[in-house]
Amino acid sequence: MRLVAATPKFCAQYSQSAGEPLPGTGFHPQSNLLLSWPIAGWTRTYHQAKDMSETESMLIAGLVEQGRRVNLMHRADQSKSLRRAYLMPEREAYDIPREELAAFLLALQQGRSLAAWHSGPAPTKVVLCCTHGVKDKCCAKFGVAGFKALERAAQSFPGVEVWQSSHLGGCRFAATALVFPDLRKYGRIEPERARPLLESEMSDLPYLPCFRGNSALTPIQQIAEVEARKRLGAEGHQPTQLEIVTEQSHGEERAEIAFSWRSDTAHGRLVIHLETASFLRYDMCSDIDAGAGPTERRTWRGSAALES
Repeated sequence: MRLVAATPKFCAQYSQSAGEPLPGTGFHPQSNLLLSWPIAGWTRTYHQAKDMSETESMLIAGLVEQGRRVNLMHRADQSKSLRRAYLMPEREAYDIPREELAAFLLALQQGRSLAAWHSGPAPTKVVLCCTHGVKDKCCAKFGVAGFKALERAAQSFPGVEVWQSSHLGGCRFAATALVFPDLRKYGRIEPERARPLLESEMSDLPYLPCFRGNSALTPIQQIAEVEARKRLGAEGHQPTQLEIVTEQSHGEERAEIAFSWRSDTAHGRLVIHLETASFLRYDMCSDIDAGAGPTERRTWRGSAALES
């Protein structure tokens, strides 16, 4: 367990200095509604705004209860008279007159046709960058800088849209981002990392320096996958296929996950050996502000062994 000598003002600074790893924190629900809403109206609750009508608020809460994650998103150029919505994994886009939003939300909740508002397919890549400062001050300090860098970089990549987003989870990793439709989650996005991150995404590859994990995998599987990709990359392989073939637990402290992999020029088997590790962290800046101490958390650390 690594100790930190002094307590920074921001949970993201503490997390990084404590050596908390990013991989294994990539969970996100598979079913999503991304809804444009002016950031000035956002509340601490990631799917609610203070200028929503009571009906709109209740309908959105109902969608969340049904299992659909709802995130608010903002761009300076977004129309004030329309609400833009993206459904994922459906990859469909909708433009909804403000006065018809409740009807749209009700139709979505009831599984009825949304054709009246349909505007075509969603962009090739939709990047949400959390700037939810009312939720955590790290997302204001570091998230806004990350968003601006991603927005600038996206100008070189047709088909990529970058939006400010409400809470994505993992404020201590700010700046954080989530890329749709692949549901790859990222953290600690320094401005200089924005362009290489988008370059990797446009090649349908995760950007490993900031990659938190594949949302479809369990935390330990996410950690193993990142370790496998790093090892294969160090050996000069860019896997076009990487699949888990076996997963074994050796008590509470050790585990082993084996992958089969294939690139354009080679293939093989890769075994990731995992052992538990612990570290201290603050979940949010509010914990620091309240004078609470950091809490001990456990994760896994992996090492790789290539097999022929």
